[in-house]
Amino acid sequence: MTGPKVSIIIPVYNAAETLEVALQSVFNQSYLNKEVIVVDGLSSDKSADIIRQYASQITTMILEKDRGVYDAMNKGVAVSTGEWVFLMGADDQFATKDVLEKILQHADGQAEILFGNVENISRKHALVPKIHRSKFNGDMCWRNTLHQQSVFYSRSLLVNRPFHIEYKILADYDLHLTLFEDRIQGKFVDIIVAKCLADGLSKNFNWSLYREEIRMKRTHIKKQGWLFSLLFIPSVLIKFFLKKITS
Repeated sequence: MTGPKVSIIIPVYNAAETLEVALQSVFNQSYLNKEVIVVDGLSSDKSADIIRQYASQITTMILEKDRGVYDAMNKGVAVSTGEWVFLMGADDQFATKDVLEKILQHADGQAEILFGNVENISRKHALVPKIHRSKFNGDMCWRNTLHQQSVFYSRSLLVNRPFHIEYKILADYDLHLTLFEDRIQGKFVDIIVAKCLADGLSKNFNWSLYREEIRMKRTHIKKQGWLFSLLFIPSVLIKFFLKKITS
């Protein structure tokens, strides 16, 4: 029996060193009902050459200037045709060849997000765990417990709630908070979905990250209530200093 169609969207910018591995991990999936959408923001390295090399296996290619990774993701969602969407980093890869099979067998019409775990590789900070075990519960108010590369989204969620591209690092966290506030139903599948390089902007713990988190969480205060509004700025500051002294 054929399962639901999944759209795998890969935003790219100057990722020539890792892109081919990411693409191969998608092409090698045993699950057949999929489409591959690559959105390149006019890379200045050889990313576009790699994309063209695999043109016969890529369903849709968008090669044009964008306003950052979340803008590229929104563009990919707009042209996608799958019931489900997976957003893969150009420096990430599926953990095994049967990830799509294992996840999408749980697409039963109840949950609107399906999620598993992520293996962090090339970790540079002591507080980045080897295995990120995603959760979709109240902990979301304090930190982004739902790793984006562990999540399969019902396409309608991303169509109705596009990423806010004014956030350059944490638009996925903003989305996940919104989904939690909107009481979207999720289902956890206990597998490792992807292997991800853990040296990106969101793992460097610079002040710009936490400044963006404060700005983003201010938009969620009314939905979370008075206790959240009282505690969220101190909690962000505590996270920042804790990660600095342990780096």
